[in-house]
Amino acid sequence: MANDSGSSRPPMNVYTAMLLLSFIALAIGCIFLALNLNLYQFKIMPDVGRP
Repeated sequence: MANDSGSSRPPMNVYTAMLLLSFIALAIGCIFLALNLNLYQFKIMPDVGRP
C-alpha cells in the first residue's frame, strides 16, 4: 500500500519552475525596494500628530 502509484505527486514541469522563479524575483525586488526607500528615509505613514 505504501508504493501506490496513484498517490504520488506529479513531476515539476517548466511552468511550475517559471512560477517559482517569478515569485523569487518579485520577493527580491520588494526587498531591494524596501532597502532603497530606507536609504532615503522615506516614511510610508505620515506623522499625524505634527501640523
